[in-house]
Amino acid sequence: SDYLCVKLDNSTNLKEAAYNTLGAISMQGVRQSDLRLGESCVVIGLGLLGQLAALILKASGVMVIGIDVSEIAVKQAVDNSVVDLGMTRNTVGIEEQIQNATNGYGADAVIIAAATNSLDPINFAGAIARKKGKVVVLGAVPTGFERDPFWYRKELELKMACSYGPGRYDLNYEEKGIDYPLPYVRWTEKRNMQAFQILISTKRINIKHLTTHEFK
Repeated sequence: SDYLCVKLDNSTNLKEAAYNTLGAISMQGVRQSDLRLGESCVVIGLGLLGQLAALILKASGVMVIGIDVSEIAVKQAVDNSVVDLGMTRNTVGIEEQIQNATNGYGADAVIIAAATNSLDPINFAGAIARKKGKVVVLGAVPTGFERDPFWYRKELELKMACSYGPGRYDLNYEEKGIDYPLPYVRWTEKRNMQAFQILISTKRINIKHLTTHEFK
């Protein structure tokens, strides 16, 4: 299907363009958070998807706080200006620091880009999101959160990000090439890929540091 590939500009760096799938998946997670200019987002998990989501958020004018269990992942994100504030999960007083960084309200949204069997990310997200905030599951984590005190009392909203976005797993779209009309579905799988390619080709985001090895 034409909807699973995008045309690249002649000047495109193919090594960076190869991040297309990961970039579009991260972008769908950002879209599900539905954030506005000047709002805040905590990204839990600073692997490839988490760092790409953080870069897209920052390019959108969102204040980004990055959290990971790995000191190395946090350092990489901080050193390359991927996040505005980066902390390891076991940082003392982490919830208070997030409160302070968000003017005492908590994060407008939390994107979970981690892969774990632990319930910690979903419960931690509940603790650091503001009242009426959103939590988006971009990674692979269980969602059996504790109802009280945070999820219930804050009336939090849980959203899933389905891979690259609308069109994914739809045979009519992916195999038969039947598009969703743009006025009704603004961001499809293909449009997310196109938008990501524009971000890297215009250098609105810099992903060079994410490539650690090259193989023939």
